[in-house]
Amino acid sequence: MGPSNSVSNGSSPDRSQSRFLRNLPRQVSLCFFALAVGALVIGGGFAEISTNGSPTSLETAIVRFVIVGSLVLGTVAYVIGGRRRTTGQR
Repeated sequence: MGPSNSVSNGSSPDRSQSRFLRNLPRQVSLCFFALAVGALVIGGGFAEISTNGSPTSLETAIVRFVIVGSLVLGTVAYVIGGRRRTTGQR
């Protein structure tokens, strides 16, 4: 019988099994993905508060740049974290 993944003594669960919390690059990728979602929400807010119902081209460009940049950096960090995991580094 192998080791049990459940915690019976009331302590917090083992986070080492989580895909995003295994190492620092994966944690950074999670932050970048959250930033991309936040920029998407803020971009939608720009449309709501604009006087004519649509954000300016500058607002659109900034939000697009933040979303795409965050997704690219998050993906790179996620892949780096996966490679570090397979090589045994922490």
